Amino acid sequence: MSEIVLIQPYTGTWDEMSIRYPESLLAVAAVPVSKGYGVSLIDQRVSKSFDKDLEQSVGPETVIFGVTAITGQQIKYALDVTRRLKAKYPRIPVCWGGVHATLVPEQTASHPLVDYVVVGDGDLVFCELFERLRDGRPVDDLRGIVFKSSRGDIQSNVGKVELKQLNKGGNYIVLRKNGIADVIRDLDSLPELPYHLLAIDQYRVFHTEDGRKSATLNTSRGCPFRCKFCSDPIINEGRWRGFSAKRVLEKVGHLYRDHGIQMIYFQDDYFPGSKKRFIDILEGMKKYERKIQWSTLGIRADTLSKLTDEQWDLLYDSGCHSLEIGIESGNERVIELVNKAETLDEMRESNKRLAKYPIKVKYTMIVGFPGETEKEVMDTVNFALELERDNPNAYSLIFPFMPIIGTPFYYDAVAMGFQDPKSLDDWENMEFDAWTKKYSTWASPRLTRKLEAINFTSYFHNKHVAYKFGGSSLLRWCFLLYHPVAKWRFENNNFSFFFEDHLKDWLLYAKYAVRRVVSKRIFSFDYYQKSLNASEC
Repeated sequence: MSEIVLIQPYTGTWDEMSIRYPESLLAVAAVPVSKGYGVSLIDQRVSKSFDKDLEQSVGPETVIFGVTAITGQQIKYALDVTRRLKAKYPRIPVCWGGVHATLVPEQTASHPLVDYVVVGDGDLVFCELFERLRDGRPVDDLRGIVFKSSRGDIQSNVGKVELKQLNKGGNYIVLRKNGIADVIRDLDSLPELPYHLLAIDQYRVFHTEDGRKSATLNTSRGCPFRCKFCSDPIINEGRWRGFSAKRVLEKVGHLYRDHGIQMIYFQDDYFPGSKKRFIDILEGMKKYERKIQWSTLGIRADTLSKLTDEQWDLLYDSGCHSLEIGIESGNERVIELVNKAETLDEMRESNKRLAKYPIKVKYTMIVGFPGETEKEVMDTVNFALELERDNPNAYSLIFPFMPIIGTPFYYDAVAMGFQDPKSLDDWENMEFDAWTKKYSTWASPRLTRKLEAINFTSYFHNKHVAYKFGGSSLLRWCFLLYHPVAKWRFENNNFSFFFEDHLKDWLLYAKYAVRRVVSKRIFSFDYYQKSLNASEC
């Protein structure tokens, strides 16, 4: 039985690709664990019996539930979890945190099922919220939260209060907003992550050819760049904050020695930080003589293009296995439009340098920005092919643009006709590659369909993408069967008569149907039909 119960809901179709550590919840758990409080972390994605895990974790001493969610499909699962918590344990408040709650805290807190919302870094705020609720102390002056209050609090001078209509019937609630908590700048001051809360062997974090045991690791928060489509400048106020190189290497050593981890996936928005920090980490990783390898999703082409010859060798000798680099567009006007702050030539230069090493490179790109022409969209497809020709170890994934609330492009999208979601429930349809099926967009239906085809075929057109599907035998077969078609479509710029996504939907439907029958559960067509706004086969 625990005083705090944290819950990681299903992510959705991403769970078919990999299941990474719930790093955000581990970070939230770290402070109360360090103080000796009882904390349980239940991860729906790996739990064999969610209800049983819940019963074993909740008791008379349980004070609060914590639920995290990102925008899209996970909202549906997070609401399902919250609904079950409220039905079974109505006395225990539910607090939401994470990216989505930070972006739209008032709308999230307005939902009848949600009691509290933590905005931004939750490490310190959530623990203090727990302590105050446990001790029966008021939370009115606690910064970093939004919550429902009583009408009697309207006259209070603490924080900001607003009346908000809850439904069309005229009912109102009172929302109290206490201001944003201070951003945590010194990450080294935070306690270690409580990995003992996880069943580590149940996670499929990163697929390697030799089956190395892998883990995610966040070494920083934020990004110093200001891309106009990205939520990071909003969530982290445009600040980059990182653990010191020494602390990063201590974390790597702990995972290696205590958990047998030999592949680290640095899950940072911008991994390097300062050049000195980056080089210090590489020097420390080199000492493992590639017994530990690493990858990262947060590195830029212009950062790599500035490395010396010796530093390029160090990059490989440090155990670099693969890199994910955000290119965004293959058109210079669009690169400037999105405020990428680098050039196509810098991207070409780093790509050619990377080609000299056996390092896998994943380039991510976006098409369909507000104001982008169809020709500029195809420039991105052709630039992806150019990078792959120049580097035989590279592959590209191209995603359709999705408006993220608070970003400059979000307001451009609204001005061009996008109708934004009006409730927390509606945001479950804002899945990054399927939102246009539910919401209007500025692109014509023909162009929208073309963007969907480009996205889908990018997953299958290059043989190097295959290892991403290593966690599922069904996905591996899908890749083998569809790869020749996708390769032909992509290389010939032929995205007409795109019917494959319908086959994908029915394949997923069949997969879930079999899973339910095998587990002897009641099969529900409606439930799984809602789950078919998938991003992969």
